[in-house]
Amino acid sequence: MRRKIFSAIFFSAAIVWALATLVVIALSGDLKLTKEAMYTIITASIVGILLVAIIAVIASKWIADSISKELGRIDWDKPEDSDVNAEFSPLIEQISKKNEQIASQMSELKKEHENRDRMRREFTANVSHELKTPLTSISGFAEIIRDGLVKREEDLNRFAGNIYDEAQRLITLVGDIIKLSQLDEEALPVKWEDVDLYETCSAVLEHLRPVANSRGIELELWGESTIIYGVEQIIDEIIFNLCDNAVKYNKENGFVKVTIDKFEDRVEVAVRDNGIGISLEEQERVFERFYRVNKSHSKEIGGTGLGLSIVKHGVSFLNAEYHIESALGEGTRIRIVFKNKSCKNSR
Repeated sequence: MRRKIFSAIFFSAAIVWALATLVVIALSGDLKLTKEAMYTIITASIVGILLVAIIAVIASKWIADSISKELGRIDWDKPEDSDVNAEFSPLIEQISKKNEQIASQMSELKKEHENRDRMRREFTANVSHELKTPLTSISGFAEIIRDGLVKREEDLNRFAGNIYDEAQRLITLVGDIIKLSQLDEEALPVKWEDVDLYETCSAVLEHLRPVANSRGIELELWGESTIIYGVEQIIDEIIFNLCDNAVKYNKENGFVKVTIDKFEDRVEVAVRDNGIGISLEEQERVFERFYRVNKSHSKEIGGTGLGLSIVKHGVSFLNAEYHIESALGEGTRIRIVFKNKSCKNSR
């Protein structure tokens, strides 16, 4: 800082002195100065510049020390309480604003860290519970068979079927956990390409139709061929989990309607049902991992409790948005909005 002050003072004064000398030299012809007078002027100029340098050194040291002294009196934690000259008021205001911004950012980071820590603990507890339940069942059925307590062939087949079902539940759970982990870390091997939403929705509904028919649930698809640029695997997971939930949490003889709407700047896919619905308090929580609206019937309904969490992370991965509308006893409607840069005209 001292060098900068010295340079500013020295060069400013030196330029002024040099200009004055040049003016005198330029007028020397009119003034009819002798050579001795000219040498005297030049010598005086050199001496003057040296004096300017000395004065600049002293002035720069004094100014720098004054500024350093004032800066040393600033309380950086509470700058507004500092007793400094009025000239430093703009600096004090800037420091105060920066401190407020830093404090706000630190508070947000702390909250985010606490939320992540809480979610990690909950996730660990939920995974342990979800793994323990089917493993306990498998162990119990296998122990009964091992001890020869099952005599009839139909009982043996039933126990073997239970073991198979619980094993499949474990496989599905592990698969969903892996998908979530890959989406979290953006480590999912993906290929971005043109995807026809209508074809994807149609395939998902056909896959779910046998289960829906067994409960008298009507499946409908409205729209036309609509192309977006995305990842087919993730889009399929999103649509499947939404429709699967709409069937699972529906009433007997209910309906599930999937609608595809095209707009100038976006494409929307909406999955609507007239099932049990979700209360306002739970509408954001249902996208948390392992959160279930109806915990008492979770095993009866099936699933891993990770479906909507996969939807949330998949939507984020695709730079899309999700919106939920629901009311208890009236059903649920979830919209996925693909923004304009993902939308294309139909083939």
